[in-house]
Amino acid sequence: MATLCLSAAEGAVAMRDWLDGDWCMVFSHPEDFEDQGLERDRWLDILRQEFQAEGVRALACAGDQQASDASWVSALAEDRRRVRLLNAGDEAERVFDLPALALCETLRGLPARYVLIVDDTLTRRGVLRYTPGRAHCSPLELLASIHVLRGARRPSLAA
Repeated sequence: MATLCLSAAEGAVAMRDWLDGDWCMVFSHPEDFEDQGLERDRWLDILRQEFQAEGVRALACAGDQQASDASWVSALAEDRRRVRLLNAGDEAERVFDLPALALCETLRGLPARYVLIVDDTLTRRGVLRYTPGRAHCSPLELLASIHVLRGARRPSLAA
């Protein structure tokens, strides 16, 4: 499930259901983050292990288009279904999920290239904006930032 459609997409799974308690990285241009130094299969195995261990999923944002992603993001998930942010139902049903609407508006307002970090409640937790060819970080480094963000919001058990 690697392609996020902002508009209602028939047959697509709802993002909230898809997350199932995990966090997510939404990539506007996943190809900008593909590692050219390692063989692709090995790189994907490393990413798959780290994403699963951290409870994070990756999505390529198709915006309002209905095209499915064919990048490393889809290969990472080993699933090519589409994920929808908004319901396919009527307008009243769409307004009911205010976090989904807010996230949709956030995604539509971002510049051309970004990685958006979203938690399991569809709340924006961070964004990396970059120019073409200048991402300068790997998905593993972004995973580390999610680890820090999650640690910052968990209450301390030490009293």
